[in-house]
Amino acid sequence: MAAVRVLGETGILIDSPQARDILAQEGARIEAPRVYLPDLLVEDACRAAPNSFTLYSHRDESKHLKIEAGQGRVHYGPSITATHFLDPRTGQRRRFYRDDAVSVARVCDALDHIDYVAAQGTISDVHPDLVELYEFATLIGHSAKPVMAWSNTLAGCRDIHHIAARVAGGQEELAERPLYFFLGCSISPLTIPGEVADQLIYCAQHGIPYVFGPCPMCGATTPSTLASTLVVATAECLAALVLAQVVRSGTPFIIGGSLGTMDMREATMPYGAPELSLLCAAETAIAHDLGLPVWSTAGVSDSKIVDEQAAMEGGMGVVVAALSGADLIHNVGFIEGCLTGSLQHLIMMDEAIGYAKRVLRGVEVTPETLALDWIDRIGPGGNFLSTEHTLRHFKKAFWYPRLFDRKTREGWEESGRQGMVDRVQARLDRLLDAPPVSLLSPAVQADIDDILTAAERRIADG
Repeated sequence: MAAVRVLGETGILIDSPQARDILAQEGARIEAPRVYLPDLLVEDACRAAPNSFTLYSHRDESKHLKIEAGQGRVHYGPSITATHFLDPRTGQRRRFYRDDAVSVARVCDALDHIDYVAAQGTISDVHPDLVELYEFATLIGHSAKPVMAWSNTLAGCRDIHHIAARVAGGQEELAERPLYFFLGCSISPLTIPGEVADQLIYCAQHGIPYVFGPCPMCGATTPSTLASTLVVATAECLAALVLAQVVRSGTPFIIGGSLGTMDMREATMPYGAPELSLLCAAETAIAHDLGLPVWSTAGVSDSKIVDEQAAMEGGMGVVVAALSGADLIHNVGFIEGCLTGSLQHLIMMDEAIGYAKRVLRGVEVTPETLALDWIDRIGPGGNFLSTEHTLRHFKKAFWYPRLFDRKTREGWEESGRQGMVDRVQARLDRLLDAPPVSLLSPAVQADIDDILTAAERRIADG
């Protein structure tokens, strides 16, 4: 209610004449560039938005490649726009290249608990105005999982949609089975850039699931209390939600973001801080109270290398996000406060996510799992190791890690005395040793190349 009050009394700056005109026709008060939204408009938008939606694979309709987002189902994935990358072979920090996007896609595809794919970096060997377009084209060509898309321009948003439609088999097929979702961000406090608003309008018109992710910094771009940060972030999300729903009622819309604090000693936003996890969990509660899916943050660290700090911060964030019931959780595999992407950390966090997902399954209580007949049959002093009941249930009931070591000391020594980081690197090396294979047909790839060529020409022509 505080966020709704802010939208009605303080208003929000929306730097798009098109968006302001649309909202004015729906009853918003406009004092350009500021927009004031009446309570009823916000309430109607919350009712119109679906509480869940589905993202699909373009290669495989099996359940593990389909995301049912909403109603507290938990899904994890990486994110975008890190300026640097840890070299997957040497561990050295460097720029991110298009070939790295291929590696990210392949690794994401192979990890059991990564549900969608994003680039983990900003491609540096293409024109800077086409980074997100090449990123999307590369990811969708080398991963069967749904893709997280973004763009700095409306033209890029359109080009991404055209690529997705070609991969899906047409506009109607893509609308029926969306294989990507689009991310837009506000600028706190209370500002929606013009390009973001125009992209949101385009996505709503075409039925593309849209994630709106504020990144307020408590003490800098919001007042220095957690409650006020939640007010500002929620107000920004609700304004974007209203725009999406008045353009096309029923547009799949996800609210959330990365809600953090400023470390007053370093003037940074610590992503491994407990306040970030707490704020994101609180925003999850707000979103679910409104009946909306939520976009949250976890699996990220402020450490500069993949070490004990990275494991602790990332793993604790993963568990908190899982217990909060967040629907889509991003930034998995980032270190250095989201400035550096790391496949090593992504693989480590995949293990933590497996742990968290097992916790979420809880304890199943049925006549079969209570096993009173077997307890009676074996009785005092016996054991259940060789029973049919154990054989029937142990694979499902127990979580078996890929990387955590459970050997005896003798077995650990015989297998090379490897630590966790060594095991992570060994698995990454195995995944990257296989030659990359495009998942797209030559005809589809040729059409995508034509879209990329046209975009290059548009940039060259100014």
